[in-house]
Amino acid sequence: MIPSLALILAAGSCGDIPARPARSTFPALARPAIVHADTQPSLSAKHREADGLAFTGKFNKARTMYLAVIAVMDSSAIFPGEVLWSLASMEFGRSRELSAAAILDRLADASVRYGRPEWQARALLEAGLLYQNHGRTDLSVDRARRLKPLLSSPAISASERAQMAERVAMK
Repeated sequence: MIPSLALILAAGSCGDIPARPARSTFPALARPAIVHADTQPSLSAKHREADGLAFTGKFNKARTMYLAVIAVMDSSAIFPGEVLWSLASMEFGRSRELSAAAILDRLADASVRYGRPEWQARALLEAGLLYQNHGRTDLSVDRARRLKPLLSSPAISASERAQMAERVAMK
């Protein structure tokens, strides 16, 4: 049996849990608010351009552009959360859920580097749910274990915790 992420988080264990969750409705949570100095307006323009390419079905070009923007942001010490979220959303929309989960893992790691615990928590939650949907219990359990301490951290607002709890309860 596949442990439910909700029960893993609630119980703190990965015992036998009978139900497999319904398909993820990623991204159900609103993106965390991000404030970055738009000292690179060209990056915002490229992000919007990549979004447009994705919207019109030019997924390979969009992916290439997203990755280029992410690389520039990383090298400029600008948090790439919005762009990573967009890339993960595009992959999810293309039914490439494991790719989306891997991108969310990358977002969680970037969130640690840039001190963005709400982004980290949201990325871990969504990645865990996607892995769970694909029977990757090992990865889902790992994401739940990483998420659990964040949910009790004062760095995550009460409203954010409530939204995440509601998201997990929908599963």
